[in-house]
Amino acid sequence: MGRKCRYKLGQGVSLSINFSSHDAVRGRDTLVDFLIRLDGVGSIQQQVYKGIYNALAEGRLEPGQRFPASRTWALELGVSRNTIREATASLIVEGWLEARSGSGLYVRDALPPNKITPSNPSKRPQLSQWSDRLPPTMMLLSDRHAHCDFRPGEVSRDAENLLRPRRLARWPSDLEPGLLSKYNQPEGDLRLRERIAAYLRQSRSVRCTSSNIVITTGTRQSLDILSRLLLGPATSIAVEDPGYPVVADIARLCGADLVPLQVDENGIKVADIPAGISAVYCTPNHQFPLGVSLSMERRHELLARAAANNFVIVEDDYDCEFYYGAMPPPCLQSMDKDDRIIYVGSLSKTLAPAFRAGFIVSPPWLGEKVRMAKWAVDRQTSTHVQNTLLQLMVSGEFASHLKRMRTEYAKRRATLLEDIRRLLRNWLIPLESSCGLHISARVIHGYDAQALCRIADANGVGIYQAREFSTTGRAADILVFGFGRTSLEEIKLGIGLLATGWQKEASSWRT
Repeated sequence: MGRKCRYKLGQGVSLSINFSSHDAVRGRDTLVDFLIRLDGVGSIQQQVYKGIYNALAEGRLEPGQRFPASRTWALELGVSRNTIREATASLIVEGWLEARSGSGLYVRDALPPNKITPSNPSKRPQLSQWSDRLPPTMMLLSDRHAHCDFRPGEVSRDAENLLRPRRLARWPSDLEPGLLSKYNQPEGDLRLRERIAAYLRQSRSVRCTSSNIVITTGTRQSLDILSRLLLGPATSIAVEDPGYPVVADIARLCGADLVPLQVDENGIKVADIPAGISAVYCTPNHQFPLGVSLSMERRHELLARAAANNFVIVEDDYDCEFYYGAMPPPCLQSMDKDDRIIYVGSLSKTLAPAFRAGFIVSPPWLGEKVRMAKWAVDRQTSTHVQNTLLQLMVSGEFASHLKRMRTEYAKRRATLLEDIRRLLRNWLIPLESSCGLHISARVIHGYDAQALCRIADANGVGIYQAREFSTTGRAADILVFGFGRTSLEEIKLGIGLLATGWQKEASSWRT
């Protein structure tokens, strides 16, 4: 048992002692720091009792934690063992502690009701308007313990192997990693930004250099920074509906109004964009979650509206690295002659969501503001993460990984499409899309999409309605099938279970 104690008689002293608790993972006791406050009022026995009691009642000591031996504790405090015993004896009687024969004194597994009087809510400090605008719940797809979960937004388990520490320890001999012992530039490592710029120019026709790029921790932070710069009370932003729900949450936090734009087979309905808005957020090449692409006619119409009405376009070009057949059209930013488009991207789909790396490509007039905003809210993206990405790009493993995963995802997509068309043709019609890691399908008229999902869940298959991503409840008849983390075997099993379950209960839920 480790020992640490600070004690002094007199005015308001703090006492720090190491207590131990059992670590179930390692099967041994681990030390836990525990701080109590002695106020100098009453006898030493009363002060020790009060300090331990308050820590227990406030939940600072967990059930099962072990106390130091009374001999050790008394020696460190410079008091008699009887003082310790009498202070803890009262807590044993009250049901807080228990003495285990041959083992010592422990916090009881079942503690009595908390006796600390809660504070008066009416006297709590007033929070900000930003706090009032927080969404009531986090938009998280519920975890499902399913035989097959077609959850969108996830990637192959292959990322675990690509990012394992031993593999990343092999740096190219001519490359030095960024130092972890110092702060670096908020916009990110210049060498990495040059690599990203070259990659975007080649693969997505983005008009940029390293000076236009600020590295972030992902699309969420990119949107947060841009919303702080572009939005506020008395402003508005038009968003796809259904669409990426985080955009709406972040815009509301800034006090902006939302204008939901309906999406059809040609993308967002540009004609519905009202006058006076500050920005439009869109996913032109692979709309989330419907998967459609913004038509060329509407691309020109959107750029013309932006110039005429003086608003900016935030283009999220997510997951277009994974295409099937012909390459997707160049990004919308490549057509922008008026510097109206801010391009955002991330490595969540190309590498892994937990990797937490993304970027903003700003027009020249906004670049310095984005850089300063990144410095103010986050200082910089992890140098360790940047080192890892730089190593992958310089070594060629990033390109190899994309090629390998494009092949694997193509197999999964083809299998999913074939099985939907073959086994689920009585209920679903897949929507056209040429890239990405999910497929959407329209429920055939006469069937209830909610009932389909309910029966799927009962049969151990996770599928999702597009209206889960809508602020207005649109697209209730669209189902979304993600295949990024779903193996070929799981796809076949899942679609087979859907076909069996839906056919079995067909008579009970047809509308």
